[in-house]
Amino acid sequence: MSNNALHEIGILLQGKISEWTSDIIREYQVNFPRAQILVSTWQNENVDDVPCQVVKSKLPSRTFPYSNTVNHQIIGTKTGLENMNCDVILKCRTDQFIHNHNIFKIFTESCPKNKIMVPGIAEIEDYWVDDFCQIGKQEILHDYWDNLPYYDGSYPIANEVYLTKNFILKIKHDDRPWKDIVENYFYIKDYDKDFQIEFEKRVLEIFYQKQWNKSNYMKPNK
Repeated sequence: MSNNALHEIGILLQGKISEWTSDIIREYQVNFPRAQILVSTWQNENVDDVPCQVVKSKLPSRTFPYSNTVNHQIIGTKTGLENMNCDVILKCRTDQFIHNHNIFKIFTESCPKNKIMVPGIAEIEDYWVDDFCQIGKQEILHDYWDNLPYYDGSYPIANEVYLTKNFILKIKHDDRPWKDIVENYFYIKDYDKDFQIEFEKRVLEIFYQKQWNKSNYMKPNK
């Protein structure tokens, strides 16, 4: 853990460096001027234009026969948390704005301090909790991330389900039905209204879909 003085709030951005990363950080610096802001990324990433503290980890090996990025999330988040000293931490992505400058206020005023606040769009299956971002007390996030087992690639599973299921079953040892316990651990707020998330991938998908629609609309009838 960082030896720096305790910050009231902190922001941990985890992942590859994207074209959006520097702008995201600068917006956070304006909206949360007293926050510790840290990027946790990989040794092969260029961070010359990243205007905040950076830590790097070795990129994990690909798993077989199935592969996803869940080990990247675990390693990057653990490394980031080890280098932060904040009472409340927003863990988020390097390619995704959280525009609401009141997001920490929402957490402080409404979320029980033993829970993790997360964005919710729709529950797809049991143990599905969106992994776009989390806000929680430092000790709660350490409890979540520090002891998660690494994914071995032997079976297919969504990142969202893998993380939540392992936290509940292997760390909290809670085998009650998911529908009965989800609110024991998570406090769900609206993706758009409360978090005001803008996601690079989704923006690009919408752009290319519009371009495709436009190009097809302009084609002459045969």
